[in-house]
Amino acid sequence: MELFKPLAPVIPVFFLIAVGFVFAHWKKISLAPLTELIVYLGTPSLVFTSLAGKPLIATDIAVLFAGTVGMFAAVGLLIRLYFFSFHFRSRGFAMPALFMNAGNMGLPLALFAFGQPGMQRATLLFVIITSFQYSLGIYILSGGANWKEIFRLPLLYATIAGLSFNVGHIEIPEPLFQPLALLGQSTLPLMLVGLGYRLHNFQSLQWGHALGGALLRIFGGFAAAWLAVQLIGAEGVNRQVLLLYGALPAAVINFVLTEKYGQDPQLAASIVVLSTFLSVFTIPMVLWLIL
Repeated sequence: MELFKPLAPVIPVFFLIAVGFVFAHWKKISLAPLTELIVYLGTPSLVFTSLAGKPLIATDIAVLFAGTVGMFAAVGLLIRLYFFSFHFRSRGFAMPALFMNAGNMGLPLALFAFGQPGMQRATLLFVIITSFQYSLGIYILSGGANWKEIFRLPLLYATIAGLSFNVGHIEIPEPLFQPLALLGQSTLPLMLVGLGYRLHNFQSLQWGHALGGALLRIFGGFAAAWLAVQLIGAEGVNRQVLLLYGALPAAVINFVLTEKYGQDPQLAASIVVLSTFLSVFTIPMVLWLIL
């Protein structure tokens, strides 16, 4: 039935998150080695093969970049209005309210909802958002220190290589492309299981501003994305992926970064957890609106 069509891409995503959540209750492991494999091998392979695999025109890149900048600008304004309205200020609030879960949830959702074209656009958005997170985000948290962190990650170089192969119409030999694609695809379920595992390990929740941050991230983010796509005239898959990304919950990495820089990590963790559980209900609604 058409009414239940938006649930099709959502069910496998949240099922794998639930697997990770249940696994964490049953067995305790260190996610550090898995995270290293994902960051340094899986994600670069996924980015490279997604960007290099099928043609992507310069207009798409420009639209997605402009849409992302527009989203961040609008959500940033909403955060400032929230701070002004409640006489409250916290960098641990700003980070998760601003930066969505572009990798763990955005990539598989875009693939299941929009197919390979959606996956390709989502991969590019993931790279753009991650670049902002490790530059603008680090600047917000540290007041300017360590903004060069993005240059230490292979993600940036995999992006440059993938776009170069795409724009230059360079064909990758199949014996090389297939293992890289397989390595990249294996990253998606591991990301989701790892997300569920991390959600289980959050010890306690704050409410109040945490709920405000979760609502701002999802509803404010979707409103910002809708405004951005209207202003730039995004259409088709570009429009769909931008709207989906606007409504995604906060990324777990926000908690890691706020803890590293001592900027209200418990509030950031609470926003991550609350926005993720809210997204169980809001993402099907968003997909119903845009599919």
